[in-house]
Amino acid sequence: DEAGRVLHRTALLGTAPGAVVAYGTEGGEEFPLLADRPLVDGAPAAYVCRDFTCDAPTTDPERLRAALGG
Repeated sequence: DEAGRVLHRTALLGTAPGAVVAYGTEGGEEFPLLADRPLVDGAPAAYVCRDFTCDAPTTDPERLRAALGG
């Protein structure tokens, strides 16, 4: 969906080389990393994690950009 693609693109443009960006569908069967990271109110969500700890998810590309330091 378009909202998910926008979050994905924002993550790819805002992360440092070597960062992991995983994109999946509801349920996260594609990647075990996404298994316990659901949609937020039915919308795609981005989870920013550092040192084995994740921030609260966001559905807003601008908040994602800020969380990534952009």
